[in-house]
Parts: sequence; C-alpha cells; structure tokens
Amino acid sequence: MNHKHNRDTIAITDLGAYKRNLVKIREYTGSRVRLMAVVKANAYGHGMIECARTALDAGASMLGVALASEGVALREAGITAPILVFSAESYDYFEMLICNNLTITLISGEMLIKLGKELKRLNASCTVHINVDTGMGRVGVKYKEAFKLTRDASDNKNITIEGIYSHFPSADEDRDEYSLNQIVLFKNLIGELEQNGLRPPFVHMCNSAATLKFPQAHFDIVRPGIMTYGLIPYIGSQEKLILEPVLSFVSKIGFIKKVPAGYPVSYGGTFVTERPSVLATVPVGYGDGFNRHLSNNGRAIINGKSVPVAGRVCMDQTVFDVTDAGKVSVGDQVILIGKDGNEQIVTEEHAEIAGTITHEIVTGITGRVSRIYKETT
Repeated sequence: MNHKHNRDTIAITDLGAYKRNLVKIREYTGSRVRLMAVVKANAYGHGMIECARTALDAGASMLGVALASEGVALREAGITAPILVFSAESYDYFEMLICNNLTITLISGEMLIKLGKELKRLNASCTVHINVDTGMGRVGVKYKEAFKLTRDASDNKNITIEGIYSHFPSADEDRDEYSLNQIVLFKNLIGELEQNGLRPPFVHMCNSAATLKFPQAHFDIVRPGIMTYGLIPYIGSQEKLILEPVLSFVSKIGFIKKVPAGYPVSYGGTFVTERPSVLATVPVGYGDGFNRHLSNNGRAIINGKSVPVAGRVCMDQTVFDVTDAGKVSVGDQVILIGKDGNEQIVTEEHAEIAGTITHEIVTGITGRVSRIYKETT
C-alpha cells in the first residue's frame, strides 16, 4: 500500500492548469522578459518538485525558493536549472548553497566578507543576486549602500553577480504611489550601475501583483508566485489576466446520521439544528488545513449542492448539514475547494472567511493530506 495516498482527504494539483497559467503570464509580459517561477513553501502548497519541473517545461528560466534546504531538495530531484534562494539564513548554510550550485541572495557588506572567506576555504565560486531594500524594510542592503556593495562584490573573482533585485511590500494594495516611488529609486540605482559598467545581467522587481500593475518594472525577469497557481493577487486583477485555479481540496463522507430538531453539534454546541436534519461527518479538520474560522461559516459541495459547516471545525473531523443535498452515502465525494457543476468554492472564499490571504490557506494544507497530481488539457 502506498501510505502517502491512503487517506480520503486529498489535495489535487492540476499541473496542466499551472502550465497554462505560466504560458499566459509569459504572453502577457512578452518574449523579451524572462520568467522566474517561485516554488517556495512547497510551491505555495501545490508540490514543489512537480511544479518546478512543469514550470521549466513551460519556459521558466529560473526557479525561486525561500530556503537553502528547498534548493537542495530540487537539486536532489535532478533539477539543474538556476535556483535563486531568497531568504536570509545564518552563515552556516553557505557551504550547502555553494556546493549545490544555488544562487545566493547577497544583502550586506558583512555577508560579503563572510561569503568571501567561505569561498576561499572551499576553493570555490558562486553566483549571487543582490537584494536592495527600496521600501520593503525586511532584508536587503540599504538603498544608499547598494552601489558600494555591488562594486565590492564585483572585486571578488570568486563571485559572479548575476542579478540585482528589490521587492514590493504593497503592490497588492491600494498604495500605488508608494510602489511607484520604489520603481523610481530602483531605476536610479540601475542607471548608476550601468554608467559604471556594473549592471548585472538580470534586474528584477515584480511579484505577481506588480507583474500585472507595473509593466515599466518588468526589467529583465519577473518572479510571479501566487498568481501562477490561479489565485488572484489583488482585487480586480482578473480584468488584466484570467488564470485557472490549480488546486482542489477534497474528502469523502465518513459517517451519516439523522437527528431531530434541537440537536447540538460539535464542540461547544455552537450549532443547533432547527429542524430534523441529516448530518455528514467528514475526516478533515484544522489539522489538515481546513481552517477553524470556517466553523459555522464555511461550506462544501456534495452532489453538486452547497452544504454548510455545522458547528466547530475539529482537528480531524468536520460536520456538514447535508439535509438539502439529496441522497447521500458514506464514501461520497466532498469538495472543500473546487468545482462541481454550477457550484464552486475558491480559495479566496476560505481566505475571506478566515480574515487572511490565499497564501496562508494553500500553504496551510498540511503534510498528512494525500497528494495527487494530474495534467488536464
């Protein structure tokens, strides 16, 4: 028995939809602009290795991950394409990054000195992209120090500066003036580097929202993440590009019972039936990533009909009121995210109910959920 697929609760990744989304994005940005497929956090919960291979097949030039360990996992899977590691981790990971030919994000003069010493110790070389803080306020060399860091790094013969980039903190919000100011700052820096013969081959700035909003910031490569999985990066983005949801989240009915009116359901009895009802218990809960905020607010699709969550979502189980769903049986499919006929539940609905963003919903689907990959045409 394959123990990775022995649960009724399953996350399904449609690699065909993912590939079509990437092709649409490349058509939107034009052939001159390359694409970095961001597959960090297990490809936003969609399956890092499978999505990485699909992205490269769709024409992505580079992959983006958050951690050294993610890059190593891709290398161990046989992926040889360039991989940029975004996050700042301790200097203990230098050897892992260097020995696996992962592109390192350079963020400070201190880091440059430490990296130079490690390269000398290993008698090795590496490739870096310099991260410039133009307003994110997280990591990255300060804007006024970026030119010096680029110049100093270029003096080390063991370091190849392949790229330089910045990041938008609010391209997905109604703060375009702030983002536009970032673009001006970054363009000024690139111009100064160009005048001094220090402009790296790859200049990049755009995440998903900025890729759609700010074509003037496409530069050499864009690095969309959330929208490649068919999730909207900001309200109204569908007017510019319609993409397909890549992930479905499903389970099966595990137990059915008929109850009278006035029957309390689940922890705390926060749901009480108002009529004789049919309840279906499904083996999915917040331990799987079915958010607890969906208690008494969420829904599923059974037999092509919408059925409400009845009571609190438990760690391992959730009860649904299926009174109006027609004839139901143990083993019937329960769609938590996905579509059946005219009914559809999108990730954005879960995020709105939970008061969060879609990123948290899809990355929150836990490791005990079975995974299936398909490729629709």
